This record gives sequence, structure tokens and C-alpha cells, in this order.
Amino acid sequence: METVRHVRVREAVPTDAFSVGALHIQDERERGASVPPGFLDTFADAWLRDRARRTWLAEDPTGRPLGVLHGTRVQKLPSAHRPADAWFHVSLLFVTPDARGLGLGERLLRTLLAWAPAERVTRIQLNAVPEARTLYERVGFGTPSDRLMELRLDAPA
Repeated sequence: METVRHVRVREAVPTDAFSVGALHIQDERERGASVPPGFLDTFADAWLRDRARRTWLAEDPTGRPLGVLHGTRVQKLPSAHRPADAWFHVSLLFVTPDARGLGLGERLLRTLLAWAPAERVTRIQLNAVPEARTLYERVGFGTPSDRLMELRLDAPA
């Protein structure tokens, strides 16, 4: 396996739909789900239609996908008492088993954090599985509830 510095993290584009879908299927299978025939096409079509979703891919130098982070930016409506900023919900962070332990999950999260300020995102939330909590804590997420973790970008560190 290449070292993490040889891995490229970039925002996914429409031609990545099947790569994103394949990584999603790997995550589903790890969680014990039985993936029905034709699911890759169904997922890719839904992902392409979802304009609110943002996705980043980690890939090796040959272009093989090693990890994915995707979620949705939610824009708050304007209010007289607060700015109309946004928050982001991470719906999936997945790294292939052979690439775990190389820091790819952290790189994907830090790429999201670098993207967030320009998009006026002031809060990032995710539902944390126990195995990944230390990763999220290392990046700065806290625990407002048992499963939900959050990182407020507008609060002092």
C-alpha cells in the first residue's frame, strides 16, 4: 500500500458515481447488509441527482478509490437575530480495509474542514460509530449526545 502522502483527496465529480457507489456498498456489506442486485446503478443514479450532497474521494496514484466522505450542506434561513450560515451533516466516512490506519479518514475530514469556511459552514455533525470516535475526537469533534458528534467551527478552540 502506498503511503498516505501518495494518496490524493479530491472532490468527487459525476464520473465518480460508480466509485462512490462501490465504496458505499463495501460499507454496507461490512455492516452486515445484503446488497440487492442492481443496487450500484440505483445508488449511482440517486447520488447524481442529489445536488445538495458533497462528496470527497481518497484514491491511490492509479486512481483506485480508497475512501469516501459524503454528506449534505444545510443552509439556515435568514433571521433578524443570527447570520444565515450553514451546517454540514456527514452521512458516510469510509476507508477500505486495506487502507485503514494510514490517516485517510483524517485527511478526508480535514479536507471537509478546509472547505467549510468558504461555504459559511459553522457546524459539522455526524453519527459516530464507536470504532471511529477517537478519529473524530482527534480532529476536534465533541459529543453533544451518545451517538452524535459535532465540531463547531465558529466557537473558540
